[in-house]
Amino acid sequence: MTRLVFHHDHNRLPAASASVMPIQLYGLSGQGRGDISVIGNPIVDKIKRLGVALTPEVMDFLSIALAVTAADTFVRRDDAADGWSRQISIQLPLHEPDRWTALVVTLQKAFHFLSGDRWEFQFSNGGFPPPIPYKRRDRFQLIKMRGLDCVSLFSGGLDSAIGVIDLLHEGRKPLLVSHAYTGDSTHQDMLVRQLSGRYSRFAVNAHPVSANGETDITMRTRSSNFIAFAAVASVAVKAVNQVECVDLFVPENGFISLNAPLTTRRIGSLSTRTTHPYFLGLVQEIFDTVGIPCLIKNPYQFMTKGEMVLGCKDQQLLKQIIGNTVSCSHWKRPNQQCGYCVPCSIRRAALHAGGNSDDGYQFDDLQRVLSETDKRDDVMALCVAIAQKETRKIGPWILDSGPLPTENFSSYENVFTRGLDEVNSFFKAAGIQ
Repeated sequence: MTRLVFHHDHNRLPAASASVMPIQLYGLSGQGRGDISVIGNPIVDKIKRLGVALTPEVMDFLSIALAVTAADTFVRRDDAADGWSRQISIQLPLHEPDRWTALVVTLQKAFHFLSGDRWEFQFSNGGFPPPIPYKRRDRFQLIKMRGLDCVSLFSGGLDSAIGVIDLLHEGRKPLLVSHAYTGDSTHQDMLVRQLSGRYSRFAVNAHPVSANGETDITMRTRSSNFIAFAAVASVAVKAVNQVECVDLFVPENGFISLNAPLTTRRIGSLSTRTTHPYFLGLVQEIFDTVGIPCLIKNPYQFMTKGEMVLGCKDQQLLKQIIGNTVSCSHWKRPNQQCGYCVPCSIRRAALHAGGNSDDGYQFDDLQRVLSETDKRDDVMALCVAIAQKETRKIGPWILDSGPLPTENFSSYENVFTRGLDEVNSFFKAAGIQ
């Protein structure tokens, strides 16, 4: 088991060893020691620019999310006994540890669902307190908060762009929350400039830095930071605008959110499970228990990506911004969407369904992809899933990715089936089905 010890004061951290990893929260790297990894350095300044004091409970939730992301980033899966499931122990000081100790089982359940790892949490006193906010007289550029009425995740992908377009068309006034890793922010910034309506933006980068330069590339829990940043934003919106409970929108099509394995060998291979109903339900349970005042909503839970495209409330604006949205799971390396990974195939199928043109992929020709052994796995997996749809029971299939509410179970089955049909239609047009 790997033990990760966290503190915001580097002087309180133990020396690194074969079984102990010291990690500084919200601090600068180095500090005269070469054995300390860090995470969260840019976040404090960003929080201060909200111009309001955060509550202790949301600050503690952010610290927990950052600690989990640090562990997921710095502890390599290759070193696990089975090459995948890690045993991780987190020692973390919190501002109000007793409140969170009672929720350890729920936290373990939520993060195990995201990453497949076994988590242990030990909370103590002395955590990082809510930062003192900047004032306008301090001459810092504050985020405009007055008049906002909701929060929406804004990744720069097609789903989140449609989500914001629809909110603005409805007259909502969202605070857009971006988890802006290097490279993502450029696309997000271009999209924001094309939007029209009343909104503000809260863009944050967790910025994990490993002491030894080694990181794990899977990072299944990284996007839990996204939810934590949105919780911070929700508390700020409530404080400024006296909203009783803030709507926190997570715009994701239902097919991707279910994350059902395409084949029996691929468990949860569509994406991370951050928007799966089970995980969002656990997070809502945590928020309700500790008093974080937001209500998580996915208005597209029972829509395919193509149905989102067809239903977008400003089709003209959507056509203008499509080229600046990014869906690809591989795009950062070549700075270009590949065109053949599962997210790219679903994106292309959605745009095909909506009658929208889209180009600029590394591989526009999927028939060519099928001839390349190092690139065809995702396309072949989708083909297998499409072929199995007529004979395999859909209910047990979608439950392979996690529990689902029984009251809407048929709707989950239907959106998964329609999602496969959507991809099938595109594949036929591409000449591979």
